[in-house]
Amino acid sequence: MKPLSPVFAELARRYRRSAAGRTGQAIRVGPMKLEDVLRSAGCADGDAREVAERELKEAERIGVLELVRSHRRVADDFSDIRLLPEKEAEFFRHLNESSPTEERQTLAAQFAAAMEAAVPEGWRDGWRTFLTANRDAALAGDSVDPFDRLAGSGNAELLALVPKLLAWEGESLRRFASCLLCGSSKRLEHLAGPVERIVSDVTGGQITTLDDLGIVPNPQSALIHGPLRLRLDGEWLDLGRLRGAFRLSLADIERAEAIETDAARCLTVENETSFHELAKLRSGVLLIQTSFPGSATLALLKRLPTPLEFHHFGDSDEAGFQILEDLRRRSGRDFQPLHMERGRVPAEQEALGRPGPEWPFY
Repeated sequence: MKPLSPVFAELARRYRRSAAGRTGQAIRVGPMKLEDVLRSAGCADGDAREVAERELKEAERIGVLELVRSHRRVADDFSDIRLLPEKEAEFFRHLNESSPTEERQTLAAQFAAAMEAAVPEGWRDGWRTFLTANRDAALAGDSVDPFDRLAGSGNAELLALVPKLLAWEGESLRRFASCLLCGSSKRLEHLAGPVERIVSDVTGGQITTLDDLGIVPNPQSALIHGPLRLRLDGEWLDLGRLRGAFRLSLADIERAEAIETDAARCLTVENETSFHELAKLRSGVLLIQTSFPGSATLALLKRLPTPLEFHHFGDSDEAGFQILEDLRRRSGRDFQPLHMERGRVPAEQEALGRPGPEWPFY
């Protein structure tokens, strides 16, 4: 195919950016100054200009654009170029390109076709509502983010992947799920941002992350130290007898018939280094290491006895206080900050030094 000439490439770019090109709603496109177009196209002088002007006259002759002249009788005397929305199809056919209207229709058809995908019954209405909104946005030239504005393989990949994710069952590591769903162990991680936005929209915010689907970067577990007992299969397991820290899986937290602690306080600790220093003290405080809490940590916090005091020991920076607020909001527990002061320098909790044996340790 013959490459598009510079002057027509520039005209096509300008038309696509106009209201008519973006939405198909405008009935006029303002005239474009010939000198501006030629300069932007890199053909304002010499042979390049001569070729460009000849191409423009030929396009006018076949009726795909208009050249605005100061004197109608002087054929070479034109100063403006006008593209006509009603001639959009003919103009882009002359360029051997799809018109913006055709591209919007093709994109809308891509969303409409995806409505036939197999989606679990509980999410079927949300999926169709989501696709209908994007189909209408495509036709109107509105944003379809995170999809591309041009129908293509990237959109097709997302539209094929989301129904499979909504049907995912059980817990698996992210790379394993990626191999099964995408044919590559790293592809799902690359697509996580747009995929999570789409899934959140489809489910009305009930599912917001791959973790919520059971597709996790690491096994879902909570890192704990201190007095904690679980009743499993009718028998009590006393984890407080362990000297070191231990990990408790989400599955075991959820299947426990009861969870008890003799501790008066629960302390979440942002940094694992500080957590292990505190664990060495065997203070009787129930310690849980967490930054922004995962599902296992949240499940444990929600099952702990209500009379417990809840404290969070984090860095005294903005992220540390965001973690504190996130713990409060998602766990429903009234976490109080421990040794956290805004503006403290250095902000890292390790800067407080070695902890002492008695509460509050520093």
